[in-house]
Amino acid sequence: MSDKLQTAREYILRKIENGELRGGDKLPAAREYSDEIGVSLAITQMAFTSLVRDGILTSVPRQGTYIRADWPQRILPDSFQTFRPVWKNVLADLLREAVPSVRVCDKFREGAYEIVPTWTAQFRQEEYLDLAGLFDELYPDRSDFFMAQFQSFYSRSGKLYGIPLIFSPWVLCCNTAMIREAGGDLPYPGWSWGEFITLLRKLRRVYPAEQVFSLFQSPSFWMNFLFRAGGGIVVREGERWQVKFDDPQTVEGLRRLKELKDVLDAPGASSTRETIRGRFFDGTVALFSGTREDVDFHSGIDWICVPLPMIPGGADRIRQASDLFCVRRQVNDFGQVREMLRLLLSPEIQERLGQLRYGIPIRRSAAIRSFDENDPRDAVFFSEMTRIVPDGSLAWPELHQLVNCCINRIWRAGLNPEKAAAELAAAMRTYIEYQ
Repeated sequence: MSDKLQTAREYILRKIENGELRGGDKLPAAREYSDEIGVSLAITQMAFTSLVRDGILTSVPRQGTYIRADWPQRILPDSFQTFRPVWKNVLADLLREAVPSVRVCDKFREGAYEIVPTWTAQFRQEEYLDLAGLFDELYPDRSDFFMAQFQSFYSRSGKLYGIPLIFSPWVLCCNTAMIREAGGDLPYPGWSWGEFITLLRKLRRVYPAEQVFSLFQSPSFWMNFLFRAGGGIVVREGERWQVKFDDPQTVEGLRRLKELKDVLDAPGASSTRETIRGRFFDGTVALFSGTREDVDFHSGIDWICVPLPMIPGGADRIRQASDLFCVRRQVNDFGQVREMLRLLLSPEIQERLGQLRYGIPIRRSAAIRSFDENDPRDAVFFSEMTRIVPDGSLAWPELHQLVNCCINRIWRAGLNPEKAAAELAAAMRTYIEYQ
């Protein structure tokens, strides 16, 4: 009976997800669907009832059953939601074979199981299970994993709220034709902040700001400048969390951000990262800051990538971007969670990701085979991955949000970086003290 019930549920859900049935629509009578699906009336009625319980449908006495307008906001049991199509392409056949009870739900905003980017996992960390114990149980031998890449995803209480499946350093992608047309010199590994600013000024004389270096509202990108300046946000020293946001080196990183805005003479972008990425690989943007997940190695434009510029007196450090596997706290089938972890971290899945060159696989064996030794762009990702350092601020979603808002104000309102950093750091220390 369970297979037939699942078939009936799937039939209705597919119609909703592909747009045949929309929010507010009334469903046909259960008997009509029974004939279409080829199951009994009782099974179809049970499917209706289960989807009402899941918040997808609503039943109105003496009127019928309707699609809820807010159905995409519901979290279906056994659902799997990914934020990029690549994951569905990589996983679909193996998921059906290994964990057939789990259903990919791309049209829903959230799932019981999710693959999400760093900032999503960090801000929702209280909604997710602690996966540390299950990971320890499944993989007592960690030798094939980049375990340093797990460090940023422990909450302040020590919960492992997300497991990185792939990761990447941030780099700067450069359109060589646009740079040469502007009379600029091509960047190179180890280039300085001064050379970066000189290049921006040359590009700015030829192109409008939005074609020079498209900036977007992304703390994941902005925080790199604080790290490159040698600063940070919060770090753990023994049993205590120390605020570093008002350290001189952090303030220097904030000044560099303000200088960047002034040189570009731009208010800051409202475009999404995906839109900006598309413009770069369409050949209409000169510089794009991205990760290995963002780049298109098969693009028709001539592009190179280089490390982010070195800031005088700073440090050769970079933050990590990741796609993380997270599990909702509502999930209580830990056998199923184990199967999902076993699949996602399997050599087969990791090798598929490596073949696509989508990020750097978290397994060392798959990662080393994913790099193309004949592609100098891949050499940059390979060298920069060793510069990644953990980010303690990811353990504190509240503090991370405050920092993001502060940088926004420095960027948009032209606040004095030193004064703004001092005021926010004092507030952060007070917050930590009373936790």
